[in-house]
Amino acid sequence: MLSHTRIIFVCIILVVTTVFLHAFSKGIEVPIKQALDNFPMTLGDWTCIKTGKLSTDIEQVLGVDDYIDRSYQSVSGDIISLYISYFASMEGKGFHSPRNCMPGAGWDVASLKPFTLYSYHPEGTPVVINQMIMQKGAEQQIVLYWYHCRGRIIRSEYMEKIYQVIDSIFKRRTDGSFVRIMAPSNKEGAINNLKEFTRHVIPLLEEYLPGS
Repeated sequence: MLSHTRIIFVCIILVVTTVFLHAFSKGIEVPIKQALDNFPMTLGDWTCIKTGKLSTDIEQVLGVDDYIDRSYQSVSGDIISLYISYFASMEGKGFHSPRNCMPGAGWDVASLKPFTLYSYHPEGTPVVINQMIMQKGAEQQIVLYWYHCRGRIIRSEYMEKIYQVIDSIFKRRTDGSFVRIMAPSNKEGAINNLKEFTRHVIPLLEEYLPGS
């Protein structure tokens, strides 16, 4: 027979699991503040020159509720790519990290490290995101990316999952966004261009993505 302590322990586990499953399964969908199509076509010295469109099959696989995939060009002719995707709910879905997706397109991850931006957040606090170098033959791309979820800027895929579970329980929310900004790394001043471009992007995201 089970001991009294073990019975209590099993009951606690069952209650916690039931509460978790109930909260997670009853999560609400949070609409985006405004459509990403309204995101500015001009950011500082950068102007959108191309807008991409995902195929219907890829859209269904990703499960995105809204996204933009654009190329911006500076007055000096440098090109930066911006991709933002938004999910009203992540239940049954998952973010597709470039460290997993881009190798499928023939790119290798040459390096991946934290990248700190100072005074880029509206509150003036440092922001830590990912800086990744992708390599395909002699071609290289610098990629900055992060997860923008329920008022948080999150670098780690694992921390994003942890926060997602916590918020699903206490807020009934799993909405979130993935942001990727990239440029050829063989261009002189590429990382400075990305920093300057990101300086314009992060504050604007507050106008589009739901906060905490």
